Amino acid sequence: MTSAESAGEPDAPRPPARRRSPGRPDRRAARREQVLDTAARMFFERGYEATTTTEIGAELGLLKGSVYYYISSKEDLLYEIVEQYHRDTRTYFDRIEASDAPPLEKLRELITTETAHTATNLTRSSLFYTEWRSLSPERQRTIVAERARHEQAVLAWITEARAAGAVRADLDPKIATYAIFGMVNSAYRWFRPDGRLTAEEIGREFCELVLSGLEVR
Repeated sequence: MTSAESAGEPDAPRPPARRRSPGRPDRRAARREQVLDTAARMFFERGYEATTTTEIGAELGLLKGSVYYYISSKEDLLYEIVEQYHRDTRTYFDRIEASDAPPLEKLRELITTETAHTATNLTRSSLFYTEWRSLSPERQRTIVAERARHEQAVLAWITEARAAGAVRADLDPKIATYAIFGMVNSAYRWFRPDGRLTAEEIGREFCELVLSGLEVR
């Protein structure tokens, strides 16, 4: 207690609290997103193991150790980058899975959307597919579980369509599922934004290749 308070004197007037302008982004959140973007780019260019948090901080003009104000460890940086990618895929995957569309229409939309998403998020998709093994076993299990959701859904759609006579009976649904994801997930390796086809056009090309091989003619 201060002497003024003990004497019953009124508190000194406090300056009015600064009010955040409507629509003005939180500066710390914006800076944290900048840290994540920079880390993703550096992990992509140099590799996760070869990049230090000190180098990330220096790239951002932060004093040594200041990067830890925004994230607690280098692994946390990688995990948050991968989780952002996961959250984006969940948005469209959950919508497609919950729709009332026939199985092959769901497959068509997933191939198109996932190919475009992989190709237009090259930095994060590359880290998602190449650096996830640098995470702790517990976090790796989270990644594997999310991938398994996609694979199980596609396997179920192909199996259902085959039972209905829409897919060739001589094809193995599991092999077809692996082939689809092998094709879609490879886009980050070779897609170029300035190439002849857009990401969406490549997704539609993939659809035609897959469905022409699956469907009963």
